[in-house]
Amino acid sequence: MKKSLWLMAVVLMGLLVISGCAEQTTDPEEEHVHDYDEEITFEVIDRSEDEVAAYVHVDHWHGELPEVPDGDNISLGAYILDGEEEVELDGEHYELGIDYAPGVEEGVVSFDQHGDHVHIIGEQEGSAEVVFQLLHDGEVDYETPPIEVSVGHDHGHEDEHDEAVSTFDIVDRSEDKVIADFHVDHWHGQLPDIPVGENISLGAYIEDGHEEEIELDGDHYELGVEYAPDADKNLVGLDNHGDHVHIVGEVEGATEVVFQLLHDGHIEFETTPIEVNVINEND
Repeated sequence: MKKSLWLMAVVLMGLLVISGCAEQTTDPEEEHVHDYDEEITFEVIDRSEDEVAAYVHVDHWHGELPEVPDGDNISLGAYILDGEEEVELDGEHYELGIDYAPGVEEGVVSFDQHGDHVHIIGEQEGSAEVVFQLLHDGEVDYETPPIEVSVGHDHGHEDEHDEAVSTFDIVDRSEDKVIADFHVDHWHGQLPDIPVGENISLGAYIEDGHEEEIELDGDHYELGVEYAPDADKNLVGLDNHGDHVHIVGEVEGATEVVFQLLHDGHIEFETTPIEVNVINEND
């Protein structure tokens, strides 16, 4: 009888051990899920100022996002700590993401994601709520609480000139000299005439609102040229090459173009129209 009771006790202990092991087993598919609720530091960086604009504290925000001009964008990065270890936003394994908050009607803003930073683009005046995300191998590993972003009115070229650009000179690259300069809302000088079938190559010297030269590196900053509103688009062809542009003479006549400063593919500043003439040297 005692032997039977001893065997039953051994079996019972074995079952308890097996049960305990089963409770501690982790689903391999859930091992990558990271609990950041208490240990994450998530700061949003205004890249134009290189400073923290807002940061998450547990389940709410401190600070606010910069206002987005209608038709323009803001560029935001992030500083993220997992406990005491910085998460490197390398654009491969870890990326910064952004999306509309759940239930928010889309249309006020749109988004561009670039791995280590994002752009919020103002599509129309108003406000909306967005969430920032930490993406790990393309999957959302962490998502912030919603934060409001507002799109304000674009006050036009004069205000843009005061804030974004203090000098905008057009350079004739064939002679390496300034041929026209933009002042507030009008031009001094003029563009060279373009023979039919030929082109002019133009660069620019541009200073920001602090009178610091903007390097047209063809990466973050580029020179652009575009047809002016209502211009005849059949007279010239336009080619953008990052640090310079070509205007190609197609048909004899006069039309107008505008020059642009592009920042990460978006228009940061645009001049008023300037006339360009295409001539027929055989006449």
